[in-house]
Amino acid sequence: MLEGARADCHVHSTWSDGEANPEEIPELARRSGLAAVAITDHYDPHAPDYRPVPGRFLDLPRLAAMIEWRDRVRTSQAGQGVRVWVGIERGPLPVPLEGATPDLVIASVHYLTEPPPTVRGRLFDEAYWRAYMQDVLRVASGPQVDVVGHMAGYLPMRSMLLPGSTFEERREIEREIARRFFIRDWYEQVFRAAAARGAACELHCPTKSPSPDMVRLGLDTGVRFSAGSDAHIASWIGDVGWAYDLLESLGARPADLWAPDFDR
Repeated sequence: MLEGARADCHVHSTWSDGEANPEEIPELARRSGLAAVAITDHYDPHAPDYRPVPGRFLDLPRLAAMIEWRDRVRTSQAGQGVRVWVGIERGPLPVPLEGATPDLVIASVHYLTEPPPTVRGRLFDEAYWRAYMQDVLRVASGPQVDVVGHMAGYLPMRSMLLPGSTFEERREIEREIARRFFIRDWYEQVFRAAAARGAACELHCPTKSPSPDMVRLGLDTGVRFSAGSDAHIASWIGDVGWAYDLLESLGARPADLWAPDFDR
């Protein structure tokens, strides 16, 4: 039921910290069976480590250039099967756009706006995760957001990690943090806040989050979901099967999916 609308709404390119050139991405998306793909490179001048260079973050001139490239691609690929969107992924605070018109804005809490002190190895600090939950709720309630990004995955715990952790170890730590601190009432508040302003919440495929029970809650609450691979590696582009399989299993309808063309 959802196959014809399959889109990957969260992909990174070499214009920020992705592996694939923008020119490669439409073809990679087509090979993955996508109907549409969104290039959402990092643009966040508020980030503590912001440096507007390729391999790190976009700046406004490169965002404008990306939008111009998008328009050329849409003209040249008319009728060739893959819709291309260009957006940005920002952090927890709105960013200056100065007239630029990205197709979508993913807002992800990559860092806390007012972080409490942290200690290496102290990963389950309740005060820290409560501050994180408040920032996510502010993002969902605030301006300049189309998608609330990875609310229960890729959590901002770098300052607390001990050296040497693996990708899978970090994902297991995140699952334990979610079990301990991310209560049902918080998810419901985020979903209701996003739904009230027409924003979606992301089904984040690399971390398989939120959990199926919370996605069911979101559907019951009336929020829409977008599917994202968060692909920094080229081979991950289009790896959104988990999200679509989950939505199918929960009886989701096409109207429960969000993508830019639904609203623009």
